[in-house]
Amino acid sequence: RRVHGISSDFCHWGERFDYTPHESKKPIFETISKLDHDGMNLIEKLDTTNFSKYLEETGNTICGRHPISVYLHALNCSSKKKELKFVRYAQSSQVKKMNDSSVSYASAIVTEK
Repeated sequence: RRVHGISSDFCHWGERFDYTPHESKKPIFETISKLDHDGMNLIEKLDTTNFSKYLEETGNTICGRHPISVYLHALNCSSKKKELKFVRYAQSSQVKKMNDSSVSYASAIVTEK
């Protein structure tokens, strides 16, 4: 069984990144986490179409969005069935105020079924 590891920066949140979406009733760090996990769920499903729509609709500043998309297309074209599962997620800081900033990170493993 082959195993591949992948990782990427996810949301770059803060004024210095010109990206500050949040839901007013939640702490900002929870909004960031939901935003990232929505994208991660689509990646785990290997759903290239909806991942592309997600990026367009949210503008999430995922640095690895293009390599992730290419990798998902490659996995979907493979003759062997693959499973992608995120194993770690972290934020550089828990944003609580509008003048805070944070970068999220996520890593996943891909296995052949």
